Amino acid sequence: MLNHVTKYAVVIVFSFLIACNQKKKDDKERNNKILKISRSTIGEQEYNRVYKQVSDSLNTWCLAKLPAYESVWYYTYRLDSVLCFNSEKDRMVTAILVQCDLSTCQMDNVHYFYGAKIKGQWYFFFGGGTMAIPRENYQSDIHIPLSFQKLHELAMNNMFRGYLKKNKDGVWQINEAFFTHHFEGVGWGDFNKQSHKDTAAYGRRFTNKKEYYESIYLRGLNDKWIKEEKKANKPQD
Repeated sequence: MLNHVTKYAVVIVFSFLIACNQKKKDDKERNNKILKISRSTIGEQEYNRVYKQVSDSLNTWCLAKLPAYESVWYYTYRLDSVLCFNSEKDRMVTAILVQCDLSTCQMDNVHYFYGAKIKGQWYFFFGGGTMAIPRENYQSDIHIPLSFQKLHELAMNNMFRGYLKKNKDGVWQINEAFFTHHFEGVGWGDFNKQSHKDTAAYGRRFTNKKEYYESIYLRGLNDKWIKEEKKANKPQD
């Protein structure tokens, strides 16, 4: 009986190791394709230009200490190296890697960061949530922040994994549903049930879904700056 149990346990462990190795292999293949397709979609030169624009915008907002970005500028941060573009080249998903460098911290974060190209101009904004990462799952010393490289790997394996999918022929391609989920999902409004504040001027309802969501992105950006301006101009007591 003991021999049968031992053999059964060995089979389970062996199967588990095979499954883990296959997952690592699949993750590596997918991540290599993400790196390649994310750049080739808009071309290397344009990719670098947009990356600098994203980085400059983020740094400007952090230097201005916008409350909306306090979860970034209050700590040590870095823009991830990967920008995921949709096929239309007008939506972008990336991540902000954040090391919590306070002595009381025991976890670090990765935030989704979005971009939308509206009438030829890129706009960038928060959205989509945050991945909180307990350090104890990846290293013995919980008082030292995870490296940016580790945060990048976790973003690739978790937050960007839906960017690509395989077609019926097994070829990797951009998953448009990934962008629909991030840019039109819960929290962005309902095109079919437009509230008064979501309608165009004079209460006219949008008939174009893309224009509807773009108006929401722009209003969110304007609200952040308007609030900051009012705060800056508020008389001191």
